[in-house]
Amino acid sequence: MIYGTGQYGSIAARIALEKGWPVAAAVNRAGDKVGQDLGRLAGLGHDCGILVQDCGLADYDAIDADLAIVATTDRLAVNYPVYERLMNAGMNVICHGAESSFPMGADAALAGRIDALAKRKGVSFCGTGLWDMSRIWSGILVAGPCTKIESMFLGSLTNIGAAGKHVLDVVGVGLTPGEYRRKFVDEPGPVGNIYKLIPEHVLTALGFTVTSTTEVREPVIFDEPVHCRYLRQDIEPGLAVGTRVVATVETREGVSAKTSIELRLIRDGEQEHVAWRVEGKPRSLIRVDRRGSVYSSAATMINRVRDVIAASPGIRLVSELGPLKPSWRD
Repeated sequence: MIYGTGQYGSIAARIALEKGWPVAAAVNRAGDKVGQDLGRLAGLGHDCGILVQDCGLADYDAIDADLAIVATTDRLAVNYPVYERLMNAGMNVICHGAESSFPMGADAALAGRIDALAKRKGVSFCGTGLWDMSRIWSGILVAGPCTKIESMFLGSLTNIGAAGKHVLDVVGVGLTPGEYRRKFVDEPGPVGNIYKLIPEHVLTALGFTVTSTTEVREPVIFDEPVHCRYLRQDIEPGLAVGTRVVATVETREGVSAKTSIELRLIRDGEQEHVAWRVEGKPRSLIRVDRRGSVYSSAATMINRVRDVIAASPGIRLVSELGPLKPSWRD
């Protein structure tokens, strides 16, 4: 089933329907989408016979689904009531939310509750999406040939405009430095303490023990205007075109990982990418140039469905499930 029919949930539904996979139900918060046919919302161009239900009124016990794809918010605590509904109804859960990719790093106590509920109900829980291959598995794989690791570095560029107009506010597009500081530095803001989870996850998967993490959020500001097609205007020099997240993760073993993650509007000629570098023996580098990131994120959830259904009950990290494989045979 599909929980949340925004762009990620809708694309995931379209991929599943195009493959002929049975979609048992779709739900969304109250609004215009409730009552519409999922096929139309998903962009199939025709009805599929599944009407979107109000998520607050749906009878989850009556939905015959093996797994639910949750595409709502990034925060674990906000999503937890949703997880309860679905797992209590016997469904495995794939969540697109960023904190779900490494729940124990986001909120260890809440992760414990999710894990316990999943095990009690005999289902598995996994956070996945674009990060799965491009940020997490790329970091694990690049370290594979190394016999010694001194430090790691993650640099990335994400075209925030590709995710839709509503996301621009999430990274502070158009704010003055003072406005940005009040909303994103003095307070965690929408993206605070999320992107640190990537190096924490990778280091943990490589066998290191994380002891401390620091994170700084700063505005990305250009000295020339950059056009924002969603706002249909130029963002003038001196105003934020997005956010840079700089994090440092230390481990008990003395290996550290640093990040410079940019979530912003991109200029002509720039390419979305993720690059991990390992300082060690040998020195190693991997770069993933990302295209169609919104589609890739939804497709990744679909490509993890079989892994998650087959996994043992409890929280299952993508780093435990093995590298992502395509579902082209299905």
